[in-house]
Amino acid sequence: MDSAKIFANHFIMLAELVGLWSMLDMGVHIKRKTVRTMKSIILLIGLEAILWSVEKWTQSFETLSIARPILTSTIYLLYPIIMLVVIHLTKIADRYVRWLSIPVIISAPILYTSQWTHLIFWMTEDNLYHSVGNPLKYYSYYLVAIYLLIFLFLLLKYNQKISRRDRMSILWCIAIAVLGVMIMVIADMDVDYSTLFASVLVLYYLFIYTKTAKADTLTGLLNRQCYYADEQRERDRITCVVSVDMNDLKKINDSQGHEAGDLALMTVSTCLSKGMGRKKHVYRIGGDEFAIFYLYWDEDDVRTDIATMQKLLSKTDYVCAFGYQMVEDGMELREAMREADRKMYLNKSELKGTTAPKPEQ
Repeated sequence: MDSAKIFANHFIMLAELVGLWSMLDMGVHIKRKTVRTMKSIILLIGLEAILWSVEKWTQSFETLSIARPILTSTIYLLYPIIMLVVIHLTKIADRYVRWLSIPVIISAPILYTSQWTHLIFWMTEDNLYHSVGNPLKYYSYYLVAIYLLIFLFLLLKYNQKISRRDRMSILWCIAIAVLGVMIMVIADMDVDYSTLFASVLVLYYLFIYTKTAKADTLTGLLNRQCYYADEQRERDRITCVVSVDMNDLKKINDSQGHEAGDLALMTVSTCLSKGMGRKKHVYRIGGDEFAIFYLYWDEDDVRTDIATMQKLLSKTDYVCAFGYQMVEDGMELREAMREADRKMYLNKSELKGTTAPKPEQ
């Protein structure tokens, strides 16, 4: 086995995985569970690359070694396993883990007995590889495709706060993976797919890091930097701006402590983020200050949404002042925001005397 050639073939993949491992240790914004899951995927990709290299070496034998069908079966099994672990990057995958694992569990005996059953592939005594002449020869790739679709479905359906641009980023990563596999399968190329997995994983990491960098660390809402960026990027699509200010946060911090203040901010953020999605962006732009951009909303819908948020807040111990302004033709976004601020302060004056909860005795 030419180790130099193998290293050269896997150099890009190794560089990506080593770099990604290092970035994961530096990524303070990413949850530890996500970091552990991504490191598990890196190890699985590395294992697949090693097994693929050893299997290539066994192809040079004049007679069949029992190790070759075992290695081939393991590699075919690792493809869907890697995708199954990738699915665990989504928040709700844990509740479906048993069901999602069933295809992989069923696949193990099918693949490891294929040398004798000839269901998918087999090797002859003179060490030649053969596969069935029907679609079953792509069995492992079907599983990968199914898991890929499940991953995409979970990611988009249960992450309603993902913006249109973020959704396009996810779809782009998926499209690269699908296109790469299709080209390799159609061309019947005998190649290692670990580089493809590594590339998609790096792209997904960059997506996660970018997404978390845009979030306020306490509330999970979009942060001030994202507010300024969207003010420029989305200005042609924003039809209404809302200014929100929480009353008496300082009193809560002084009387009950900063933990109570943090809880208050998180509770208020939950109320404000109701209905948050691709056309409603909620930002925390200061200590107790929030802003909302509505994209392509009309005034009646905005008023209804504000009423919904106020109703949710009324069920808590906290009070917020609201002010909104529709972005009229020819009006600058900054001008609309100043007008929304003015209306918010008027509302705050009307609410004067509505106090935060008293400190616990």
